[in-house]
Amino acid sequence: MRGFGRLLAGALLTGALLTGCSGRGGFNPSVSCVYVARDGAVSSALVKEYAGDDVDEKDLRQFLEAAVIRFNQLNGAEALAVNKGGGQKLPAALQSVKAEDGTMKAVFDFATARDLIAFGGTDENEDTSNTLTALEVKKVPDAAEAGWLTAAAFVKEDKSAVSAEEIAESEKGMVVSVEGGATLVCSGEILYMTEGVEKKDAHTASVPDGGKAFIVFK
Repeated sequence: MRGFGRLLAGALLTGALLTGCSGRGGFNPSVSCVYVARDGAVSSALVKEYAGDDVDEKDLRQFLEAAVIRFNQLNGAEALAVNKGGGQKLPAALQSVKAEDGTMKAVFDFATARDLIAFGGTDENEDTSNTLTALEVKKVPDAAEAGWLTAAAFVKEDKSAVSAEEIAESEKGMVVSVEGGATLVCSGEILYMTEGVEKKDAHTASVPDGGKAFIVFK
């Protein structure tokens, strides 16, 4: 997402400030990031610091909800609403909003990774914290069949090389394919990554902008 400052500026003009979160699976980020679950579900977090203590959370929520509604209307939400029993999800949803201790956070859930990327590309929902253009999740066996495990050089946390055969042994693992830069949070422990990706902690990795990167988590 690009230009979150524009969204924040709009909120400030209404006397509102961006706020807190907890998303899928207890996702509670401290920085702007993208969350990926084992089932392929994706969320994004916008996190910004602010000065002062004049926060109108109600106004902020209304501001963000309006942006989500406009996005959904442009991406088939009305058709999904007619078919409520079909188990389909809205393209985007505001999961949580909160502001405290000088930090503003908002978490959004998305039906697909494509929706996440499209939402971030709109003029009023941009965020310079990530530049994702593609994101896909596969089980390790499916990723191997798709050629992901041999598409680039994988390494362990200590930067030592790991073979495609060793990765394939993690049959219950998941592989994330990413194009563009982002801080990526995985629901399981990160095991391997392609060269250039920096592991921040057990579940978090920083993906550099440019080219394609892969992350394996369990």
